[in-house]
Amino acid sequence: MLRYEILVALTQLLFVDYDDALGVDMDQSPADLGTFIVPFKCEVFLAGAVVTEVCCGADTTPIVDFDLRPTAGSDSDRGAADIGHLILGTSAAGAVMYDEAAKGTVLEPGMEVVFELKTAAADAGGGLQTGHVLPFLLVKVIPEVIGNLADMVETA
Repeated sequence: MLRYEILVALTQLLFVDYDDALGVDMDQSPADLGTFIVPFKCEVFLAGAVVTEVCCGADTTPIVDFDLRPTAGSDSDRGAADIGHLILGTSAAGAVMYDEAAKGTVLEPGMEVVFELKTAAADAGGGLQTGHVLPFLLVKVIPEVIGNLADMVETA
């Protein structure tokens, strides 16, 4: 029997770098490019990215990671590709790349997931290097009362 589950996309992605409607450029210097805010208790289903421009580079093709930050804004105890690791290779526009490695990982308010360009598309010879993606994070909501969420604090 198939299980019926409602998945939610965490859409509170705050972009550090967003070039145009194609999304995040894969031929720039590796860096943190955005963060997903966790506004409710949830369980990771998969991390992914929609390729909106073909990924290529004669020397290297892009790799992106989704890193868990247990405390929003702090790199203390930050993970490394523990939520997702996408090897984009020469993915064509329209491909939806995904990773289920963190399936079942519980996220709570006060955490973040960082979207990081780990390896940029590159061609040392000055040739073509391209790629754009739109990242996403699919989660299952875990219903919980606010009083049970340690980092949810009502203002005075």
